[in-house]
Amino acid sequence: MTLVLSERDVEGLIDMNEVGAAVEEAFRRQGMGEVSNYMRTRSRGVSSVLNVMHANLSYLGRGGLKSYMWSTAGTKFVVILFDEKDSTPIAVMGADILGRYRTGAVSGVATKHLYGRKSGKLAIFGSGKQALTQVLAVAAVMSVDEVRVWSPREDRRKSFSDVLSEKGFNASAHDTPAEANKGAEVATAITSASHPFVTDEVVSSLSHLNIAGNNQPEHSEVVASAIGKFDTVVVDDVAQGKVEYGDLILAAKAGTFVWDSAIGLGDVVSGKQPARGRTLFKSGGVALEDVAVASMLYDKAMKSGRSYPSVELV
Repeated sequence: MTLVLSERDVEGLIDMNEVGAAVEEAFRRQGMGEVSNYMRTRSRGVSSVLNVMHANLSYLGRGGLKSYMWSTAGTKFVVILFDEKDSTPIAVMGADILGRYRTGAVSGVATKHLYGRKSGKLAIFGSGKQALTQVLAVAAVMSVDEVRVWSPREDRRKSFSDVLSEKGFNASAHDTPAEANKGAEVATAITSASHPFVTDEVVSSLSHLNIAGNNQPEHSEVVASAIGKFDTVVVDDVAQGKVEYGDLILAAKAGTFVWDSAIGLGDVVSGKQPARGRTLFKSGGVALEDVAVASMLYDKAMKSGRSYPSVELV
């Protein structure tokens, strides 16, 4: 039988600390050669794009795929999880909320291993549906003394700052990225911007920057010259980055970054390749994250004692 988890079911099960642990272990195992991860492919229609990405996590005995379609009506996400021993599809689940948590979690894992300090101020650029989980993930790996918010619309950044304050953060909204970044040691960019807004001035005092807002080769949140200010550039998947990650693709074209210097996050987490100096992490989202989190949610659902729907697919 195949377990079916709706978005509401996933929301009831998911926890950032557990997601972070699952994602961290998946990257550690990737660095040890125990994970096969394959980059996203896209099938473009007249007014839609179907995206598919998959990974095999042998240390869990499971593999799976995430698929999602963008259309003018919106985007819907689903994960299918398989048992390696008999090829059974053991779960199908909604993956919108899952995706928000795993995208946040990987920024948290990168911050833990690259920034490495126990506390600091965080600047967050963006106030959309992905922004909260970015803050929660960083707060799961270090004590966040202050959250300084910027996004293009004044009402949105003030509203998001209020949400963070209600959740116990010392949060404030700011009119420009540079102002939001004053005093911050760590920053995360999580916007849908197609043109860069993070400048040399904005990154001048940062110890660590997460870039997580897009995976389109022509889009960038960070100007090319600012990329060159960092000593170490880490990527969730270097091969995928060369095809999709506009921030780094455009910086490479401008000569402020070279792909041969990029380090995979799995190599950092596993201890194979240490990061030094000021660090930048570029995330576009990879399947191993989705499969690891889906596997954790499946186990949690099965142990919960709650009756979730299931169907016989094969």
